[in-house]
Amino acid sequence: MKTNNNFHILIVDDEKLNIELASVYLKEEGYKLSFALSAKSAFELLYKKEINLILLDINMPKMDGFEMAKMLKKDKVTKDIPIIFLTAQTDIAYITKAFEVGGADYLSKPFKGAELKARVKTQLECVAYLQEIQHKQAKLAQLTVTDNLTKLKNTLYFDSQIKIFQDKKENFWILYIKINRFEKLNELYGFHGANKILRRFGKILQSSVFGNAVVARLYGASFGVLLKDYEKELIVKLYKKIQKDIDEDKDIGTLASISTVCYNIKGDALSLPLIYKNIYKNISLLQESNNTKVVFI
Repeated sequence: MKTNNNFHILIVDDEKLNIELASVYLKEEGYKLSFALSAKSAFELLYKKEINLILLDINMPKMDGFEMAKMLKKDKVTKDIPIIFLTAQTDIAYITKAFEVGGADYLSKPFKGAELKARVKTQLECVAYLQEIQHKQAKLAQLTVTDNLTKLKNTLYFDSQIKIFQDKKENFWILYIKINRFEKLNELYGFHGANKILRRFGKILQSSVFGNAVVARLYGASFGVLLKDYEKELIVKLYKKIQKDIDEDKDIGTLASISTVCYNIKGDALSLPLIYKNIYKNISLLQESNNTKVVFI
C-alpha cells in the first residue's frame, strides 16, 4: 500500500487563498501537491506529472469545473483520476450535476481541515486499492502465459501468436527444438538436475534468437521459436548460432544435443493440429537418425 508521500494531489482553483488553505491542511499529511489557477494550466500539469487526485473548484472563469471534469473523463490519460469538487453551492441540483460529470465526491466551502483530510484519504485509499487489484490482475495474466520452470512463454501463448499470424494471413517460421534423449538425462541427473538443464537451455535459447522472436517451452524438453517470414538463409544462420551457443555452453554443452525442425508456414493454409502433426513427424525422423540434426520444411 502506498504511503501519503507517494500520492500527488492537484488543486485547481482560481482563488489563491483557497489553494493556500487546502495546502496547509494537506501538507500536514505529507502529500505531494501541485497547483493550477485555471483549467488550461491544470491540463498542462496533468500531462507532465502523475496525479492521483484532483481537488477542483467549480466556479472558475473561461472553463468551469463541470466542463473541465467532462474533458478529464473523455481523456484516456486523465479519465481514471478521481475528482473532489470544491463548491460554495449547497443546492441539490448543483451537487447532483457534480456527480453526473464524473465527480467522486464534493466538499462545501468554506471547508474544515478535518473534513478535507478525511475525504481526501478516502479517495486515495480507493486509488491504492484499485492499483493493487490492477497489479495483481496483470501478474495473474502474465502467469497464465508463462512456463513456471523456465520463465519462457508457454504453449498457450505460443499458439495464440501463431493464430495472430494466421489471422493476418502472414507467412512465418516455427523453429521446433527438442533436447534428444532427455529421459536418460533425467535418469542420470535426477529431477532437479534435469530441471536445471531445461532452465539453462531456455536461457541460451532466449539469448540466441532475434529480439522480436517468441520463445516458448512447449512441453517436456521441447521448445518453440516463432519468427516472422525471414529469408531461409537467415534462418539457417540463426539455427547454426543456436546450435553453436548450446555446444559451447560450459554447463550443458556436453550434455544436451538437439533436433530441430525449421518450418516455414504460409499464411492460414494449415490448422494448428496439422502444423504440429507435420512437426512431430519430422522430429521423430530426426531423432531416429544419427547424422541429421535439422530439417527445413
